[in-house]
Amino acid sequence: MNPRKNSSDSSRQRSPNQRVRRESVDVNGDKVSVGQEVDLEIQSMTLEGQSIARLNGYVLFVSGAIPGEVVRAKITSVGSKFGRARVLSVADPAKTRVTPKCRHFGRCGGCLWQHMDYQEQLRWKEELLRATLAHKLPGVGLPILPMIGVPEPWGTRNKIHYSVVDFGHGRTANPHLCHHKEHSTELEQIHECPVHHPAGDEIARLALKVLRDRGVPCARPDSAATGLKSILVRTAGSGEQSHVVLVVTGERIPEIQGVEQALLALPGVVGVHLNLQPDAASTYIGRETRSLAGEQRLIEHVGGVDFHVSPDAFFQTNTYCADQLLKLVQKHLPNKSMNPILDLYSGVGLFSIPLAVAGHRVTAVEENPKAVSDGVETIRRNGVTGCRFVQSRAQNFMKTQARDQRFKTVILDPPRDGCPEWTIRLLGRGLRPRQIINVSCNPQALATDLSLLTQSGYRISEIQPVDMFPHTAHIETVVLLERIEETRGRRPGKANANSRP
Repeated sequence: MNPRKNSSDSSRQRSPNQRVRRESVDVNGDKVSVGQEVDLEIQSMTLEGQSIARLNGYVLFVSGAIPGEVVRAKITSVGSKFGRARVLSVADPAKTRVTPKCRHFGRCGGCLWQHMDYQEQLRWKEELLRATLAHKLPGVGLPILPMIGVPEPWGTRNKIHYSVVDFGHGRTANPHLCHHKEHSTELEQIHECPVHHPAGDEIARLALKVLRDRGVPCARPDSAATGLKSILVRTAGSGEQSHVVLVVTGERIPEIQGVEQALLALPGVVGVHLNLQPDAASTYIGRETRSLAGEQRLIEHVGGVDFHVSPDAFFQTNTYCADQLLKLVQKHLPNKSMNPILDLYSGVGLFSIPLAVAGHRVTAVEENPKAVSDGVETIRRNGVTGCRFVQSRAQNFMKTQARDQRFKTVILDPPRDGCPEWTIRLLGRGLRPRQIINVSCNPQALATDLSLLTQSGYRISEIQPVDMFPHTAHIETVVLLERIEETRGRRPGKANANSRP
C-alpha cells in the first residue's frame, strides 16, 4: 500500500479538485436539505449495509433501518445522485428488529446491523449476494446454498485495531481508544466492543493504561511531532495468547522506550511489536514491523495445523469461519484425483498447508514476502511435505508455466478487488484446470470474476456464502467451478446450466 500524502495542509487551503459539501439539492422542484427530517418507507438494502428509501424519487441511504419499516429520519448529507440519512424513530418496526447490544451502535461505523435479528442478517446477505451475481450474470444458473452462520455472533473478531486519540488539553495527556464513525473521518470514543474477542479487547484497554501512565504522546495529522497512532491486538482463536502491536509515526518517542516489558507482563500477551507508519492521517499500518519482545509469530490452530503468523500478516480474523472456509475447500478435493493443486493468492497457506497434510501436492503462490516466510515457517514447524511456496505475483507465475503444465485444481483467494481480468483469461484459456475453487470477500468483484470464467468454458457448480463478520453486510463466498468438457456426460442435463443464451 502506498502511504497517502500527509493532509496537514488541507485545512488551510482547499484543493481545486476537493469536493464541496452540499447543504441542499433540488429534487423535482423540491429542496432536500441536510438536517431535514422526513418520513420514509424503507425498500431494500445495499452491499454496504445501509437501507434504501426514496424521497420524491431521490435515493436516500438510511442507517439504522430495516426494509419494510416506516421511519422518521434526519438527512445527514446530500449529493447530486443520492443522499444519506439516519433513523430518529421507527413508526412501524419490523418483526426482526432487536435491541442493539453495543452502546455505540448508531455512531460507530463498525457494525451497521446490530438492530437486526441474526437470522434476518443471514437472509439479507443471501439476498444481496444473489442480486449482485444475477445482475452481472444474466441467464447463468446460481446454485446458492444457505449461508453458513456462526454459533455465537458476538466476540468473533480476533483482530482488534483501535485508533488512539488524545482528547486532553494543554499538557495533560488523555488518550482514548476510538473507531471511525460511519462514512466519516471523525472518531468515536469506544468504551466497549462486543464483536471483539473479549480477551483481545481487554488487552487493548490494559495496554492503553500502560501507555497513558507513561505519558506516551499521541500522533496528530496536523502536527509533525511523532507519537502513537493506534493499538493493534491479534488474539488466537483460543484466546490463550495475544500479540500487541504499537503503531507509531516515528521511533523517537522517549516515553515508549522499554514499554515492551510492561506489555509482555499483561495476561495472555506473548509478543510485543512496533509498526512504523509515518503518515499520521493514514488508517493503515505501515510497511515495517519490528519485534520488541517475546514471540515473533502468533500461533493459530486451524484444520489440524499450527499456523505461525506474523502480527501484521493477513489471516482471517474469525477463526471459526476460517475453519469453515477450509472445510469447504477440502470438500471439493475429497481425494488425490484432482492433483496437482495451484493455490493463487495463498497468503500464509490457510488452504495449501492442510491440503498438503492430507496428502495433496500443492504449489502456493503469494506476492507478500512476509506471508511466504510465515508459510514456510509453518511447514517447517509442522513437518509438512507436499507443499511448496513461490513468492510471485499470480500473473507472473502463470506466464512462466509451460503450456503442457496442467494443474487439475486452482484455488483463487484474491484481494478484495478480485483478480485482474487478464489473470482470469490466463487461467481460463491458458492453464485450463479441471476445476476452480474461488474464495471471495467481495460479491461485486466475485460477480466480475465469475462472468469472465463462465465465458471461458466453466460452469458454476456450487456457491456457498459464509458469515465472516456478523452485524455487517460483509459476505465471504466459496464457489466451485468446473470445466464444461470435464462435466459433460458426467452430469447429464447440467453441463450447460451456466451457459449464456
